Parts: sequence; structure tokens; C-alpha cells
Amino acid sequence: MSPRPYRMERRQETTDENRQRIIKAARELLASQESSARFSVEEVARRAGVARMTVYYQFGSLGGLLEGLCDSLAVAGGMNHLAEAFQRPDPLEAIDHFVAVFTGFWESDRPVLRGLGALAVLNPEFAAVLEERYGWRRKGIRVLLERVAKQSGRPKPKEMEEAADMVYVLTGFPTYDALAKPKRTLGQVTALIQSLVRRVLG
Repeated sequence: MSPRPYRMERRQETTDENRQRIIKAARELLASQESSARFSVEEVARRAGVARMTVYYQFGSLGGLLEGLCDSLAVAGGMNHLAEAFQRPDPLEAIDHFVAVFTGFWESDRPVLRGLGALAVLNPEFAAVLEERYGWRRKGIRVLLERVAKQSGRPKPKEMEEAADMVYVLTGFPTYDALAKPKRTLGQVTALIQSLVRRVLG
């Protein structure tokens, strides 16, 4: 029997292990106080205990590393449940579910998400990746609001853009982070944002 399949399998295991170590190192760095000043391929590689070229091999660029990190955060934060919102027959219940998925995601790793936001202010490459990701949320909001408008007549066409902007702000991380005080549970913050969104919709 040829040893080649075994070697390929071991190589894949090593590649997967390196990828996970790099993602873990990136999360730890972003969650630290120095993330904005120190986040780089070199620093992530050092923390992960791999060569700088290993990071490039795995992710291609700093932006690719951020994409990989965002994918990892999305899986861990339960974003796979987002599709269920668009399957709800009642549009208001669909929006409530949409809000709940995002509040759960924002709560899942707040220090890292704060670090990402801080980096996006300083790094245009990071800002572009996050803007693309958050653009998906804006598109989803527009789809749900159009369903609400079809059922209830609100928001009216001339109000749609403003309503979408307001719901986008309410479902964003800065809003969640500001409302999630120590005495408020995830469920309480979720209910508060759901209530605010419904007020926007009249």
C-alpha cells in the first residue's frame, strides 16, 4: 500500500491545525487592549507559533485573514440560524427572529467584535471587509421591510430608505454593545431592540 494517501491526510491535518491556531491567535489579539496598534500578519503568526508565510499560505493576505476570522465568528455566533427569519410566514415575527439572531451573534464574542470595529476605523482594508459583511445585513433588512410593507402598508415607499437605515442602526453591534449593560440579560436587550424596531415600523 502506498504511503502517499497517509502523507496527504497528515498534511491536511497539519494545515487545518495551523488554520485554527492562526484564527485563535487573531481572536486573542483582537480581544486585547493593544489590538488596534499591534494587529498584523507578523504579530498573529508570532502568537500562533507559525511562520509569517504560513499565514499567507492559509489566507492569502491580511484581508483574507479577516474574512476567515469573520467566518469563524459567524459559525460560533449562530449566524446559521439567520435563514430561518426569512422562512417565517409572519413578517413581524421574521424581523423579531432576525433581531434575535444578531443580538445573539453580537453577544457571542463582544471583545473581539469591539476590536474589529476599532481596527476598521484605522485600516481601510478591514473597513472594506466589514462593510461588505454588514452590507448583507442591510440587504436582509430591506427584504424583510418590503414584506412588512406588503402586508401592512408601512413603511410607505417614500419612507422605506429611512426605515431601513434606522433598523440597520438598531441591529448593529454599537447599539447592542451600548444597551447590553451588566444588569440586562441577552433576552432583555433582544426584546428592547425588537420593540424599538417595531416602533420604527409604526
